[in-house]
Amino acid sequence: MLSILIPTYNAICTELVARIHAEATRLDIPFEILVADDGSRSEIDEINRHIATLSNCCYFPATENIGPARLRNRLADQAKYQYILFLDTDVLPVHPTFLADYLQEAIQGGVVCGGFCYQRGKPSAQHALRYYYGIHVEEKTAAERNRHPYAQFISMSFLADRSVFKQVRFDEAMHIGYEDTYFGILLEQKHIPLHHIDNPVYHLSKEPSREYLRKIRNAIDILSRNIEKQRTHVRLLQWYTKLERYGLTGFVARIFQITQSAIEKNLTGEKPSLKLFAFYKLGYLCRIRRNSISE
Repeated sequence: MLSILIPTYNAICTELVARIHAEATRLDIPFEILVADDGSRSEIDEINRHIATLSNCCYFPATENIGPARLRNRLADQAKYQYILFLDTDVLPVHPTFLADYLQEAIQGGVVCGGFCYQRGKPSAQHALRYYYGIHVEEKTAAERNRHPYAQFISMSFLADRSVFKQVRFDEAMHIGYEDTYFGILLEQKHIPLHHIDNPVYHLSKEPSREYLRKIRNAIDILSRNIEKQRTHVRLLQWYTKLERYGLTGFVARIFQITQSAIEKNLTGEKPSLKLFAFYKLGYLCRIRRNSISE
């Protein structure tokens, strides 16, 4: 009935697997849990290998990093049951009926997204950006997500009929960052049903702000090289297109170059401005696009 697929990289996911395994066992359904490593550090890999000692669980180690898009595709190819539940490694279910709630809403030939949220508390200064961005921008109810369901697809937690992956794959050229958005675009193009429900996981990410900014820049680098695939669907690209139309991308790139250090000081501090963060992403995109055009 259910294949639970967890790609992991440099993260211990034994607690997540234990919780999912316990509920699946209580439900008394045919299930498997497949965890695939993406070249984690040896000490983390050694801990995660204990997953294979649980019934119906397999752990696949790796010696190289291939990226989340390719890893998800490989896991989907190995799944044997009709329904596939993808979970990121840094999540935990909010409700004890997590699997049951997903299966109750399963769509034959379609996709269901449960959503995610963040545990409340006061973050440390070095983790503030990820925390506040998550709470004020990323968290959305099912009602909010269903207004534009395909644009709100997130691979952190979703249930799909295995047949979906015969039509749609994660674009391995995207590697990391915005591959979720493009997967949602492909679902829409193929007219595959997509429904959002309130069955959240806690996103446990506690990335230091400097590391988070580095990942954002890397994601925008990849987005810039695949800009035409997502120009009409990614809000950042919509803003960039408006600037491009009025010939303002160069101006914004210069402003960003002048202010980058000051903005980064704010964003890595205790009270990061989300408006500055939005400009940071747009300014960085304008700068790298100008550089690539002039090369």
